[in-house]
Amino acid sequence: MAGRDFGGEMRLRLADGTNLTMRGAFTLGPSGVSVEAVTNQDHSVSRQATLKPWTAELTLEDSGTDVNLLMRAPRQDVYITEDFTGVSHVFMNAFFSGDAAVDRASGEWTGLTVNGDAYQRLGG
Repeated sequence: MAGRDFGGEMRLRLADGTNLTMRGAFTLGPSGVSVEAVTNQDHSVSRQATLKPWTAELTLEDSGTDVNLLMRAPRQDVYITEDFTGVSHVFMNAFFSGDAAVDRASGEWTGLTVNGDAYQRLGG
């Protein structure tokens, strides 16, 4: 599938097999580099690349997972699978960062970002 297909059911799995329920979509940071334009004194333009982790910003359902343990968990491979599109995203040697917050009225757990040393897209 994939191509111009998006959405559908998405799953997040940790290396130990734990599944976390995703609420809504995730935002993918699929490039390991940020590039900035730099203007030189002769008005020519160069670019400066800054390395950055591969990322996925997540919204999860508060299913009782210990937020503190997840934020302190050792590095691990994290898998996000898009069932509808057949695309999988693998973040290698990844960890969670951010300022986790749980909205008790909606059950949404926000402020989480997966950060990986490497990234691989499979399928689609």
